[in-house]
Amino acid sequence: MLKRKRISKEVRNIEVIEDPLEFKPNCASKNAQCIHKYDELKVELWCDKHYHQRRTFGDSKGKREGIEVDGVQELIIDAFKYLLDIYLRGVQFKFINFFDPKKPNNVFNRIVIKKPIGDNVLNVVAEIHYLETSKFEITVITAMAISDFKVADGQYSLTIADKSVVLRRNIRKVMNEIYRVDI
Repeated sequence: MLKRKRISKEVRNIEVIEDPLEFKPNCASKNAQCIHKYDELKVELWCDKHYHQRRTFGDSKGKREGIEVDGVQELIIDAFKYLLDIYLRGVQFKFINFFDPKKPNNVFNRIVIKKPIGDNVLNVVAEIHYLETSKFEITVITAMAISDFKVADGQYSLTIADKSVVLRRNIRKVMNEIYRVDI
């Protein structure tokens, strides 16, 4: 009597082809079809000359360590998605400025973005402007890698740690927690 071949248990790498016309669940329906993906949001990242000089030449205490462009850029990009997320959830805080060329000397809101790195904290002061539909401009004003960075009265800070993102506001020298997202 002949034995039949056994089915092998090895995993086969089969490429799954996604059907663009497939109906599948989304947030609003159990049976929906994606007809367009919006990828037109444009965000430009700029650096102020003050930041550039502090990074390149330093200040009276010497060159500032820990504020390299790559780390600052990564932090800004990470923070922008959390800022939009918190803003869209209805938390009342203003971090987007609306630039008006007729009023060039306006005072704009700045946010301090913080990320603990070892014994220090990378602190990046940024100004975010809405330019036109789907276009934003983020300017890094300054950055410091110190643990005791001073946040101005009325100013917001967003701290991105390993397990959470916390939005705070300095009111009369007290950092009040406004919103927390566990990640």
